[in-house]
Amino acid sequence: MNLLKILGKVGASVLADVIPGGNTILNVVNGFLSDDDKLPTNATGAQIQDAISTMPVNLQAELMTKEFDVEITEIKEHTNVIKALGEVDSTGNSTRPEIAKMMATIVSFAVIVLVSVLAVAVYSSDKDTIKSIGEAWPLVVAILGTPTALLRMYFGLRTKEKQQKYQAVSNTQPSSNIVELIKSWKSK
Repeated sequence: MNLLKILGKVGASVLADVIPGGNTILNVVNGFLSDDDKLPTNATGAQIQDAISTMPVNLQAELMTKEFDVEITEIKEHTNVIKALGEVDSTGNSTRPEIAKMMATIVSFAVIVLVSVLAVAVYSSDKDTIKSIGEAWPLVVAILGTPTALLRMYFGLRTKEKQQKYQAVSNTQPSSNIVELIKSWKSK
């Protein structure tokens, strides 16, 4: 990725905070600047652009088109994160599974209580209770919604993590029948 694209991505943020290996890029830019104009390690994208704009045009063009291996560094950093997640999982940490277990228990308990009350009301022909429960559907949705949403989010995120771990370990993309079908259709 050339410096122009990198600075566009960084904007007014600190280069080293946004781009992995940002300090290396900053060192290259500082190599083109005089000692009085050197940028600090917490330079923003805007400060770097301002410093480059003071250079002669030929140096600006050379520096802005200079290619950096930002994508490779980003991939390595992401791989390190996935490895760290895998190491944490392998140590037996179980905070998220415990939270999911608690949410599943809450949902199960609420459903069992609701169905039991309805069953007793139907068995005893208590129309008022059945009507009251039917009118209280927003309350039932509110009670069941949060734990159910947490459960769905947990299992969705775990699936994405597993796909990323598979990619990191095998260095291949996980395949899907639908994706393969679309790829074959596009190739024709």
